[in-house]
This record gives sequence, C-alpha cells and structure tokens, in this order.
Amino acid sequence: MLSSLFGELRSLRTIRSDGHGPDDSGFAATALMESTATEVNDHGQMVDSHQSDLVVTGSAAQAIRDHFATTRADLDSAKRQITLLDPTGVWANAVIKALSDATGRPVEKLHLREQGTLRTLAVIERTTLARRNEDTVRIYHADVRAPGDDNAAVPLALMERSHMTAVIVGAMSPHAIDDMLAGLQRAVAHPNWRCPTLLFMLPPNAVWIANKIAMQEWPGALRVQILNEALTSASAVWNSLLSIWNHVKGVPTWQPRQAPNAHGLEGFPIKVADFARMPEPRPRSPLDPKATARALSILSGVEGLLGCALVDADTGFALARHGRVGPPEQLDRAAAASARLLHAHRQAAADLALADHVDEVMSSAGDRHHLLRSVAHHPGLFLFAVLDRQHTNLALARYKLMEAEQGL
Repeated sequence: MLSSLFGELRSLRTIRSDGHGPDDSGFAATALMESTATEVNDHGQMVDSHQSDLVVTGSAAQAIRDHFATTRADLDSAKRQITLLDPTGVWANAVIKALSDATGRPVEKLHLREQGTLRTLAVIERTTLARRNEDTVRIYHADVRAPGDDNAAVPLALMERSHMTAVIVGAMSPHAIDDMLAGLQRAVAHPNWRCPTLLFMLPPNAVWIANKIAMQEWPGALRVQILNEALTSASAVWNSLLSIWNHVKGVPTWQPRQAPNAHGLEGFPIKVADFARMPEPRPRSPLDPKATARALSILSGVEGLLGCALVDADTGFALARHGRVGPPEQLDRAAAASARLLHAHRQAAADLALADHVDEVMSSAGDRHHLLRSVAHHPGLFLFAVLDRQHTNLALARYKLMEAEQGL
C-alpha cells in the first residue's frame, strides 16, 4: 500500500533466501531495519549506527554550517535536499518516519550537544528517498530541544543549502505567525542562503496567513509558493509536498544578487513582485477616464468603505483612487501589497494547473476586509477596496465591486 501511496519509490535490493540473485519483492520492514541498526563498539557496548553526536561550542547554528562544510563535498552543487520546518511540531517527524517505513531507509539522527553539560540542544533527523531515474533525495528536519534564539536558528541553517524548504503551518496565533515570518526574513537575507524555493503549506481557508506571506518583501531570486490543503496525515502532507517538488526540482540554485538595472524598478520602496518572472505585458485597450470615475463612484457609495482604487497589477501603482480615511500613501501601500497578493494567487493557480482565471480575492485581518477583483476587459488591472469590517455588508460590497468592474 505504501509503495503506491508515496509515488515512485525504489525498493531495496536484497539477496533471496536461496542465494541466487536479488529479491525485489518489496520494501524492507521497519523491524528488519531496526534489527541491523546497532553494532558493538570496541568496549563491547551496543551502539546505534544511525545516531551520532556533535559537541557544540558556541553557536549551534554555526556548528551545523561548519559540519556541512567539512562533511559534504557537494555543498554548493547539491540539488536534491528538502528541509521540513514544522513550528508546531506536528507533521515533520511523522513524515520522515513514514518515508523511512515505506522505503526501508533508516532515519539518521545527529544530536547537537552542549559542551560541558552535554545537554541536547537539537536533534537533526534525515532520511533518503531513491526515485526512478533521478538522484537520491535527502529529507531533513531539526527538532530544537533547548530555548534561545541561536538554537532556534538551527533549522534555518539547514534550510540555507536546501533545494526546497517546506514550512508546515499548523494552528498558530497571529503573533507566532509574525515571529515565524520575521525569522524567515532574516534567514533569506543571510549571506549563506542558497535555497531557491520556499513552500508554505497552509490549512484550508487560511487566507489571512497567505495575505501576510504575500505582503513580505522576499528576495527576487526566491520562489515563494503557497499551498492551501487539508493536512490530515503524514502521507497527505508528503503527497502535497511532492506535487510541488515535481514542479520546482529543476529550478536552478540560488545565484548571487546582481546589481539592479539603472532603468529598473528596484529603487521603489515597495517591490510588488519578481518582475523578471512576470509574463510579457499584453496590449491593453485604452481606458476611459469617465468609466474609471464612474466605477470608483459606484464603490464610494458602499457603506463602511475606507478607500478604493484601480490598480495596475504589474507594478502595484494606483491609477485612480478614492479614499475616506487616512492619507493617500496608506491606500497606495495597501494597493501595492494587494498586487503582490493577486500575483501569488495567480502563481498558485498556475502551479496547480487550474485553467480558471482568478476573478476575486478576499482577505480579512483585524477590523478590515480587503476585496480585489480583476477587470475582465483589462487583464492587467484590478479594482481594490478596503472596508470597515464592523460597518460593511460584505455581500453587498462584493456585488458593488462586480458592478463597478462590469462598468469598465
């Protein structure tokens, strides 16, 4: 069952009982693996050959970097490493164990121990996955056991040289989400960062988390993927992760950042999207200024409206706006962030091979609703409205937004 559940897994080649040739009847059982996982050392003691210790002096995260630098000759060219970041500690360990059970490959563990006390700071787990006609994939996970910012950076040190990092977001408070994103922002800005793909696995209907992710200023060379699916079992988590891996495994590794083009958009305070990967702009029909004014007039009559705008999806610039509360700069920043959110949804739809166009995006955070609606006759534009959550009839606001869009 597990061989089909986990897709293309290569079975272990063992010798048949009669001694004639390999036996490809299936995966090695966990019990068999455990029976050969120990050996006797020079002192006659039984030791686990799949566990080792690394005594740490100073920074635990730097110890991992130094350990990789001295033990991995392929550190700068490896393209088959996946790191699982699991802030709630629910799925990563179970995924690695399930893969080990399915393939018969052991779970190797590296214990980071503090010098002097020998207490465990973190445990790094790794298993390997052989796929047909492909290089072996290594899957890592770090279980942090001791408090402190430096110990919390151990998973980030693993992520730096991965080919894909999967962030499995479980039940977390808004404050914890903010702390996690702040830590990831520091990680991707580190000089050692080489991971080209960052995948966020969110629970269903977690639009507010997707909104926060899309509003972050990620480096242009980093591919940020967002996946909303029900995480009900270790196999479901792995199958969802594997579907994204099959799309991004050919992405080249991180390249040093080049100087910005003198005529580019890097100088703007808000970077809307990775313009190097944006499709070529399509020819647009002229936009009637009177129709634009009419559309914003329709939206201005919505009860609880704080501001609305017609926005260029490629640049995030508000071509026309109407605001009731706050300075115009706040509406401009919200419009630019919403352009990134719309781009993220379109990218996710493309990654999932969805043929349907993203017509509308709605997000709620705090006391506000944000509504976005693509303009059918002007594909590069969208209407954007900020609404007071306590004083707005959301269904009526969506109807008015559709009416305004049809007027364009």
